[in-house]
Formats: sequence, structure tokens, C-alpha cells
Amino acid sequence: IICENCKYLPTKRTRNKRKPIPKESDVKTFNYTAHLWDIRWLRHRARK
Repeated sequence: IICENCKYLPTKRTRNKRKPIPKESDVKTFNYTAHLWDIRWLRHRARK
């Protein structure tokens, strides 16, 4: 089950490389977990 998600990892990494590295002040205010939960929720909905 875990290996199914491995297909999408390479595309994620290439997308992240193009983005500029944010400053420390931006990172602290940025809600990082919200994006992860959004992906997890969409993945859960796709299975149903």
C-alpha cells in the first residue's frame, strides 16, 4: 500500500526544486501541515 505513493514522489521533488527557498520568517507563518492534510484527504477521497 505504501509503495503506491512512491509513483508520485519523483514529480513532487522536481516541482519543489523550481520553487525559490522561502525566508525563515515566511516559513514560521506558513502552515505546512495544512498542505499535507489536504493531500492525504484528496488521496483518501480518490480511493472511495
